[in-house]
Formats: sequence, structure tokens, C-alpha cells
Amino acid sequence: MQQLDAYRFYELGAKLYALFSIRTQGRVADMFGPLTEAQALLDGFIKGDPFVLESSKADATRLLNKLSSIFNRYFIDPATKQLKNPTGEDRIDAHEISLLVSLVEKFEHALAAELNRAPTYLAGKRGIYSTFDLAENARAIFAKDLQDVIPPAALNEFDLAGRALVFGLGTAAALHMLRAIEITLKPYYELFASAAGAKSERNYTIYLKKLVALADEDEVAFRPDKRVVQMLAQIKDHYRNPLITAESSITLDDALSLFGMASALIALMGRAIREQKPHEDKKQAKAAAEMDEDEDELYELRHSQAN
Repeated sequence: MQQLDAYRFYELGAKLYALFSIRTQGRVADMFGPLTEAQALLDGFIKGDPFVLESSKADATRLLNKLSSIFNRYFIDPATKQLKNPTGEDRIDAHEISLLVSLVEKFEHALAAELNRAPTYLAGKRGIYSTFDLAENARAIFAKDLQDVIPPAALNEFDLAGRALVFGLGTAAALHMLRAIEITLKPYYELFASAAGAKSERNYTIYLKKLVALADEDEVAFRPDKRVVQMLAQIKDHYRNPLITAESSITLDDALSLFGMASALIALMGRAIREQKPHEDKKQAKAAAEMDEDEDELYELRHSQAN
């Protein structure tokens, strides 16, 4: 999905009709700018900018060819193929102008018919969130340092959830947000359990039960945030479990509420991952150093045995 620049359509019409303005009156010396600008814009439309032409593309191509023909005739030297600068009061042939008017009108009618069927929609603001931010960059709700530790797959799911909200698809948005939560839940859970155990226990319910138990252990200094555990339980009961049945759906208002809760939950888990990352990096560096020392000792032992 991409944002449509509606002003480009107005600009194209303005440039095409500038070819017949009273100011130029067909004088060759005044037609260089209007011809080049009209060709550039029309060529962009034919190539798919701002959107791909279908039924009107043939008329657009014929019009562009005519514009190019007129430009080459009056502004390109046939002998040297170089640009020439016409002077005086020479005017473009009236027959050429008449053909150009006819081609512009045909393209105008064809484009109007195509735009009448084009899948363009106006999406209004959703809650307090702007349509553009939801559609193009929903992950911006997270701080940049959190985006660096939240799994990329979770950020992609959050972007898709934003786009679903723009189109009023509450259930689709909720499913994408639930996927984003579960993807982030795995590395969060691995902060407190072994990665091997987390791999074999890949289940939201099991993760939640064990996080609840770990959060209640007073002897452990680093334990799960009880706010995270409570939010995981609420989302499981009010959103995740109901969606298991095919008859259930999520309204747009409920999806907007979940959007705020999911972003807060993922941010809490992301902060814990970010804060623990330096400790994990130190552990990995220490383990790598010990491995290097073991390899050095093994090398010295083998070297001495060989001697």
C-alpha cells in the first residue's frame, strides 16, 4: 500500500492545458516549457507514478507520442540531433494544435472513466492516531532504542496492525497485534528461562504460567515485571482466547484499545530486553574468552606432544 498524491492529477491537467494558453498562443518560442513539463508528467503517469494506468494508458501513450513529435519537430535540429533555440514569431502549425487538442480530450475522458472505477478511498483519523502514521509507520509508537531490540518480525506485525486499523478491520488488526506480542514474548521469556527450554515450550499459556511463578519468587533478584504478567493475562482472557472461536470478532473500538495496551506491553518487554542485553553481551564475551583460552591451552598441549 502506498500513499496517493492526489495533487498530481491536478498538476497533469494544468500542464496539458497550458499548451493552449492565451499567453503562448502557439508561439514556438514560448512552447518549450509547456511541452517539456507536459511530457515529463505524462511519462511518469504511463510508468506508474502515482499509480498504474490501465484502460487510459493507450490514450496517454498516443498523446505522449504526439507531444514528443511536436517537440522534436520544432526544437531538435534534424541534421545534428541537437537542441535548437527557435526565435521570432514562428507558430506551431494549426493542424498540429488541433490534433493535440483532440488527443488531450480523448485522454481526459479515458482517465475520468478509469478514475471512476479506481480503488481509491479516503480513510479518516482513528482515535487519536493519524491515518498516515498508522498506514505508513505504526512502529514509530516505540522509541528508536526500543525498535532496535524488539524483534523485526514483531515490528512488521505492528505495522500491519496499523494498516488494518486505517481500513477499519478490527479483527485483522487484533490478530496482527497478538502476533507481535507473542513474537516479543519469546525473547522476554528467555531472559528468565533457558533458550532451549523456551524453544520446547513455545506456547503463550505455558510462558504466562511460568512467568507468573517466576514473578512471585522473592529469592530471585531479576524476575519478570508483574505489570507485564498482568497485561499478558488480560490480553489472553479478553482478546486472544475469544478469537479462537470462528464466531468471535473484534470491533474497531476494541482494536484501538488493544493497540494502546499492546504497544505499552511490548514497550515494557522491550525495555527489559534492552536493559539485560549488556549483561548478556558480557556473558557471551566472557564465554568466548574462556573458549579461546581453552583452545590456546589445547594447542600448546598438542604442540608439546608433537615435539
